[in-house]
Amino acid sequence: MTTTEKVPTSSAIQQRHGQREGYPWRRVLFGCSVVLLCWTIGLYREYQEVADMRIKQVQDWTYAKIWSHASEYSAERIDPYRGPLWSEHIRGNVLEIGPGLGEALLHLPKLGARYVALEPNPYLHLGLAENAKRAGFGSVHYDLLTCPNAAEFNTGGEKGPVLAIVNGTLDGMVPQYVADHGPYDTVVSSLVLCSVDDLQATLDSILGLLVPGGRFVFIEHVRHTDESDGSVDATVGGGFNVGMWGWIQDLLTPVWSLFTGNCHLNRRTAQALEAMEGWGSVRYSTLRLSDTIMDKMGPLAYGVATKSP
Repeated sequence: MTTTEKVPTSSAIQQRHGQREGYPWRRVLFGCSVVLLCWTIGLYREYQEVADMRIKQVQDWTYAKIWSHASEYSAERIDPYRGPLWSEHIRGNVLEIGPGLGEALLHLPKLGARYVALEPNPYLHLGLAENAKRAGFGSVHYDLLTCPNAAEFNTGGEKGPVLAIVNGTLDGMVPQYVADHGPYDTVVSSLVLCSVDDLQATLDSILGLLVPGGRFVFIEHVRHTDESDGSVDATVGGGFNVGMWGWIQDLLTPVWSLFTGNCHLNRRTAQALEAMEGWGSVRYSTLRLSDTIMDKMGPLAYGVATKSP
């Protein structure tokens, strides 16, 4: 008796051996991603100094573009409080930290012989120089040690009064030009201390650069305090939940600071000033604005800290 062997069908073969796998694209892509990540980390470690410099340039350029559009709104918001403060208290030899595009220069009561503007973002220097001339400065001088292309910009003689632009900050080593032209009768800041790397180091430098009896004149956005804060002068635009908005400031700051030039929504600048030794007096008011979401995220503390004689 003859038996015939049945040829297995393709479906039977697939059942016996399982479905044939397709090309493992996911594993390949994952492997390539791991290799690329390791390669990037290796390159960064090899050229860390250059990479950090390039990253800083991109951050400065991005912030300058953002600030060129946001500065007008910011000035409208704070000028009703900054104007009288500047007009009354700024005098003598002046150092301004983080002047940005120089909007505050229009509020100077009288121009001294030299005004030092310490601005760490070189992409803002040109706008700062233009506003200085509109404010009445006879010439603008760029510090040769810290400013890119200073030799190119310093093409003419110095005609007083002079605004000197220095590239740097006060939370590390104080730039030589700033130290050489001190001490100062007045140090000024407008919405700057929110973005410095080290708030306490900056305040210590400000105190050290002032003459005895000198003034630190400031207007800064700060973290919300509770309802018992006696410095709160007014809440403009109606009441709101201060505790909730303080929590929102804390929550958003880590991400917010990445895209806004290291701006911290939750700095307690006024309290840090009050806690320091060396000030004869620290007088300020806090203003809560509630018209917009941005107003609620940025109450203003403004006033004068006077160095002990």
